[in-house]
Amino acid sequence: MSDIYLLLTAGLAEGVRGPTAPGAALEPVPLADGVTWVLPASVLDDPAHAVRRPQLAACAMRLVPPQDWQAPDTAALD
Repeated sequence: MSDIYLLLTAGLAEGVRGPTAPGAALEPVPLADGVTWVLPASVLDDPAHAVRRPQLAACAMRLVPPQDWQAPDTAALD
């Protein structure tokens, strides 16, 4: 899996979330900063997500180190 991710705003994340082709969907993930959402950069090359390529092509990309991810919600495990 690639460590390079597309950086999305909350609005863009909401706009691209959901089905893109039969059996395929995008589900952006929030980072710990609370304002940045990400998708793997590999979605740009996936034919199943081609319908969203125009919206995602202009997104900035960067490596996302472990400390940038949101901590898991441990309350759900209780």
